[in-house]
This record gives sequence, C-alpha cells and structure tokens, in this order.
Amino acid sequence: MQTRFVKDFAIALIVILLGFLIIRLVIIDNKVSDIPDTSVYSRESVSDTLMARIRSIENSIQDRKNFVFKSGTDPLRQGNIIKDKADRAREMQEMIRNTFRLATTALDELGNKIAYIEYQDALHEARIGEIVAGRKIIEINEKSIRYTMGGNTYTANLMPRPVIDLDNPATSGVQYNGNW
Repeated sequence: MQTRFVKDFAIALIVILLGFLIIRLVIIDNKVSDIPDTSVYSRESVSDTLMARIRSIENSIQDRKNFVFKSGTDPLRQGNIIKDKADRAREMQEMIRNTFRLATTALDELGNKIAYIEYQDALHEARIGEIVAGRKIIEINEKSIRYTMGGNTYTANLMPRPVIDLDNPATSGVQYNGNW
C-alpha cells in the first residue's frame, strides 16, 4: 500500500508541476503579446540616410587627422603683392613654357616641309595637316606657319627662344634676341 501512495504522490506532483508550467507559459504568452510591433522609441531611431551622413563625417574627421600638410613654397611668401626676382623668373619660365613657338622649318629628303614647334617643354615635328597641341597646321613657309584652332586661323612667325633678363624691369623680365 505504501508504494501506491508514493506512486499517487509522484503523479500528483507531476500534474501540479504541469499545471504550474502551463499557467507560467500562459502568463509569458500574454506578456509577449502585449509588446507592440513598433517600438515606442522608433521616432528616436536613426534613419539610414542620417547614419550614412554620420559615417561620412566620421570618415572626413579621420581623413583630416591623417592629413599631412606640405608646402613647396615658403608660407611667408604666399600672397605677396610685390614680386621679387624669384617670382618674376617663375612667371617668365611659365610664359615661355606655354608659348606656341615656331623654332625652325626644314625640308625632308623628299622635299616635304617640316615645322619644328616648341611648346610645353617639348619640340614637336609637324607637317601640313597634322595637329600639334590642338592646332592644325595648314601652311608651312620659310619663316612662318599658319594654323587653325577653335575655328580661327593664326600665324606663328619664326622666333628665337626668349632669354630671361630679370635685372631689367622695363622689359618685364624677358629679352628677345630678334623680332617676334
């Protein structure tokens, strides 16, 4: 008879535990169903576009932290109104470099005319119909060439390479050994 009471007691405990677990699961399910689909903090959340802007700002700040400032010129000389010899020499060299200058003309072994043009620190060989630095050569004479650029026709005369004379401000720093 004692084993029967133990058995009944065990079954009663299992039934009570199962009842307790069922009640507990129902309570948890009610709590979970009370949670709304959208959070009350959704208005305060960060949108994707705002997050992208925040990341770009952070990247910009990081780039600025890693940037190394370099200056090839003396910072005390930047923005000078009065130009000294170094400034004039730099301006003259840039002007000479950007001048489309006919250096010479020649004839090849077949008798075709060739023009040698100095431009942007290079000597270009050109024949009639060829394009040099965006300029189409249309005529080559003994001391000049004619070319078109942008729909206009220009003439470039044979001229020597300019000589820089920085001591004479009246010539604006350039002295030529011939006529332009």
